[in-house]
Amino acid sequence: MFIGHFAIAYLVYYLYPNIPFWVALLGVSFPDLLWPIFVILGIEQVKIKSNSPLQKDLKFTHYPYSHSLVISTIIAFVFGGVLSFLLNNWAILILFPILSASHWVLDIIVHRKDLPVLGFSKKDFKVGLGLWNHGRAAFILEYVFYVTFTILFAPSSLIFLLFILGTIFHILNANSFLGLTKKNLFAKGKYTYPIITLLGFGLFIIIASL
Repeated sequence: MFIGHFAIAYLVYYLYPNIPFWVALLGVSFPDLLWPIFVILGIEQVKIKSNSPLQKDLKFTHYPYSHSLVISTIIAFVFGGVLSFLLNNWAILILFPILSASHWVLDIIVHRKDLPVLGFSKKDFKVGLGLWNHGRAAFILEYVFYVTFTILFAPSSLIFLLFILGTIFHILNANSFLGLTKKNLFAKGKYTYPIITLLGFGLFIIIASL
């Protein structure tokens, strides 16, 4: 899931407008910002099929720190504490780990059974409903989810921008749902896919925060 995560940021910012909007966007993206960094550092691993662009064919072999419910939330709590201190806004200390945990909850819907719960052991219980196995349905449902939350909860002055931004990024990500190419365009190079992930979330946050 990509743009669907940002929908939760709009909801939380709607409920708690005293936190900066970019903090809400960063919070829901946090696991997918940690993940490429950890992959590049060799802390986490992923196997990418060069002959398939589909998200369902990515094999997340080891990502207990960025994508487990418990450890990633602990990391988010620490990061949120630093942000709350720097910005002198202690609501962030509570809201940032909640925003980060929402990423894991939404990922359950689309991921296969590869999301660790605790993150402390290779034998950890893992969850996932596997909506990515049904690419067209996943593509449509994520977009409908995003558009609905944008209309209902996004700042009124930003609704049009966020609608256009989400639509563009969702279309750019369509190949991972629909398999429009026979090859994975980001399989070349060990770090290409993690870098693209980092750039995708980073650019969305930056543009939406302008």
